[in-house]
Amino acid sequence: MEQSKSFRLPVIKAQTFIGKKITLDGNRFEDCIFKDCNIVYTGGPAETSSCYFENVRWIFEGAAGTIVTVMQGLGWKILPPG
Repeated sequence: MEQSKSFRLPVIKAQTFIGKKITLDGNRFEDCIFKDCNIVYTGGPAETSSCYFENVRWIFEGAAGTIVTVMQGLGWKILPPG
């Protein structure tokens, strides 16, 4: 997702998160590792670059949750990885 040149997300770089609840919105994650985390996305601006996700649970709330619900109502299947 490309942001306007006048708006830059705060960068979180080269961190490892284990067993945490992480909200993506409002941040740019670079070279981060997420293990056994709950990853929350509500529909706001967010970016990831070269991140590694292992055994994470994706939680879509707010506008993002509404989109998932609408897609499921239209027959889209949201499947677990694997």
